[in-house]
Amino acid sequence: MGTHYDCNRLGNAMVKHTIVALDDFWVSPPPNFDHEIIEYPTTGPDQLVERMKPATIVTTAAMKVTRAGIEAAENLQLIVCTGTGSDHIDKVAARERGVTVCNVPAQNTDSVAEHAFALYYALRRHVVELHHVAAAGDEWPKGHVFRRLDPPPRVNSEETLVVVGYGAIGKAIERMGRALGMQVLIAERKNAQHAREGRVAFADAIRQGTIVIVSAPLDASTRGMIAEPELAMMDPTARLINVGRGGVVDERALAQALKDRKIGGAATDVFETEPATAATSPLLEAGIPNLVLSPHIAWYSSKTKQGTLKTIKANLEAFVAGRPINVV
Repeated sequence: MGTHYDCNRLGNAMVKHTIVALDDFWVSPPPNFDHEIIEYPTTGPDQLVERMKPATIVTTAAMKVTRAGIEAAENLQLIVCTGTGSDHIDKVAARERGVTVCNVPAQNTDSVAEHAFALYYALRRHVVELHHVAAAGDEWPKGHVFRRLDPPPRVNSEETLVVVGYGAIGKAIERMGRALGMQVLIAERKNAQHAREGRVAFADAIRQGTIVIVSAPLDASTRGMIAEPELAMMDPTARLINVGRGGVVDERALAQALKDRKIGGAATDVFETEPATAATSPLLEAGIPNLVLSPHIAWYSSKTKQGTLKTIKANLEAFVAGRPINVV
């Protein structure tokens, strides 16, 4: 059962709205219009249609909002994605029904960029592996632990960082990389005819990078953007880090490249299917070397949460006032 709240705050709305929060972690402060809120801690695919039926407004973090759910909600007017990404919404179905879709842009920029570098250091310095070595307590006393880091890891000033996806997060990654003393290359869009000023042709950038950080969104042009051919181009000591979206990097090709030691290592915070399991992602198979994983948590920080809740409230109130913002 969901939790119901009835809030009689009449703003410019002419009707009482029913807000269905499919995952209640991101329920905003009460908006200033007449409404009730139905909150669910989480929503499964088999629960979506029934839960969306009464909604005039739906909020969702990662739950896929399908055509079936949209069509079941006869009075649906607005879907609020409580993060930047909106690839989990059937926007074609929403447009056909005249449903507005908006997101919460730019609140997680610093958090995701910082997490990318956390993954970089964990990967480059073998932090996870060395934690287990130190905790076991038997190998270190024998000496020569440094042999696990052979060849020796590069320091920042020796790295060539390639940024794939030059939105707000990509720009933050560039800024942080330069501050650390890295050479930074901005990859042009794949298959672009010409590289714009300040950018490097996609394939050339991939070849030159010792660190490649992906911060691109998922759409038709980026799905599978880095797959077997691109992994084969990379320096065999290079590291690949994905904090963009699962599906931008071909997981099966990446797992195989790591097994074959075609690249030096990889880290990802995002997966093609989330939550990821061994049944859904080849990256969760046992025994893949030089791989660091985190469960799509790069976005999470105090700054992100505060900004997100504020923006969700602003999105709701602007829409009801007839001036929608952050429409995608």
